[in-house]
Amino acid sequence: MKIAFFANDKQLAELQEKEISDSRKHLLKVDYFSMEEKLLPMLDCAAYDVIVIYPKGGTASCGEIIRQVDMREKYTAFFNGHTWVFDIQDIFFLESYYRKTSVVIENERIRIRAKLDEEEGKLPSDHFIRINRHNIVNMQYVKNVKGEAIEMQNGDVLYVNDTRRKKFEKKYLKFLEINFMLL
Repeated sequence: MKIAFFANDKQLAELQEKEISDSRKHLLKVDYFSMEEKLLPMLDCAAYDVIVIYPKGGTASCGEIIRQVDMREKYTAFFNGHTWVFDIQDIFFLESYYRKTSVVIENERIRIRAKLDEEEGKLPSDHFIRINRHNIVNMQYVKNVKGEAIEMQNGDVLYVNDTRRKKFEKKYLKFLEINFMLL
């Protein structure tokens, strides 16, 4: 994946100094450009998957922005001889009942042949968390949390079990802190 960062000269120096702490950084090609160079209008946008214009006084680190971009990854699953490819950012949650696993995208449930334990390892752990033995949720689509009830943006209500509640609360608060300051 190719990413272009545009920033003023001071921010540019800070961005380039910071190490990208991403386990997949070997898959990324990151280029840095100064806003003073006026290259943005001439930039061939097709050459980059993502272009980030660093905000004036922005506090997000390069690594945080790349974690946001990382959600554009694909998730592949199989069922009845068909291969399903989903954008990870579109998945609300995975559920497994009666030895059947489904990927939930908005109000659509797509059955796949998979064990929830194995699928958990395929999903980025900074956005997905297991809340009980049946569900893995994308924290991006959590609308409301009241006690053990988690309301998703599509209206489904899921329940976090007691043994996983503390871990969920801690991870969800960290997720909110990192991801919703980047709006």
